[in-house]
Amino acid sequence: MFKKFAGYSVEDFVKEEKFINWVKFSNPDEDLFWNEFLKKYPACREIIYQARQIVIQLSEASKLPVNQEDVEDIWQHIEAAMTHNQGNRRAVFNLNWIKWVAAASVIMVAGLLWWNNQPENESIRTYTRLVKNADISLKEIINTSAEPIKVTLPDNSVVTLEKNSRLSYTNNFDGKERKVFLSGDAFFNVTKNPDKPFVVYANELVTKVLGTSFRINAFEENKEVTVSVRTGRVFVFANQDFRNTDSGKREVILIPNQKAVFSRKDETLSRSLIDKPEIVVSQEEMLERSFSNAPLPDIFEALERVYGVKLVFDKELFANCRLTTSLGSETLFERLDIICEAVEANYKVVGTDVIIDGKRCN
Repeated sequence: MFKKFAGYSVEDFVKEEKFINWVKFSNPDEDLFWNEFLKKYPACREIIYQARQIVIQLSEASKLPVNQEDVEDIWQHIEAAMTHNQGNRRAVFNLNWIKWVAAASVIMVAGLLWWNNQPENESIRTYTRLVKNADISLKEIINTSAEPIKVTLPDNSVVTLEKNSRLSYTNNFDGKERKVFLSGDAFFNVTKNPDKPFVVYANELVTKVLGTSFRINAFEENKEVTVSVRTGRVFVFANQDFRNTDSGKREVILIPNQKAVFSRKDETLSRSLIDKPEIVVSQEEMLERSFSNAPLPDIFEALERVYGVKLVFDKELFANCRLTTSLGSETLFERLDIICEAVEANYKVVGTDVIIDGKRCN
């Protein structure tokens, strides 16, 4: 069965009903089939990727409004061709496919015009350009499955590559840096090596670390490229080769629970907290975070250490507020919601800080 597809071109895959159904209605059996096919014929990865993009875009384009007169005109031509070829078994066998093409052919022009104006096309070109300009031999992994896959790099760093994401890297990390290239979404757990920085080129952003864990989201359709940090320190800067202006910050340093966001629209790079800041201390340290009738400023200071986030508050204002509580596995904002409700306080996020205000306790 695999051998049938080994010689397929992009056009062949786009016309293959089994392939179309896999792309549009992914299921475990089909995922297994196509993953096994790519293991046996790795040279087909790029063809598969291009065909997937075409099927996806045609599917999206089919949602666009079309001119009914155009549809009827194309149908007349196709029906005439079908009548002429009724004796052709292959034409009859592909009847459902022909109908699909008839509908798709009308919306394709409108769909491609729409697609060419979208940010993702520029992003694909950006990734391709980065890989091409690398001037080194690269190995590419494309996750065509419905689930994340783990990729172990030559330095034993592990990358969790999400669905429809692409990762390129060398079979060995010779040179002064460990370079990788990403288009999509991935979580990096990088082996520490102070002598050889680990550098990720993800479209318009460059991320540089020595050894830490972080996530990069640089999908083609996104309006932003995001880097969020789990552990360690991360240096993020905009790739000047893909900036048309000199607006905004060019670089930021991130610590755990912080993220950098590059806006493709205005080409600015900003830093803020991640949506759900998590605990950054060890489980042993967490066991010590229980409070009985404790002053609220002491609890806020403990929260700062546990989540690595700066809390800005008036110690005098909350000096007489006392609470009995313990810190569990909640996110920072879940814990703050509970505390602020108890003492009639409120908070807001400003950049990487959390500002807390409220009433004086008697």
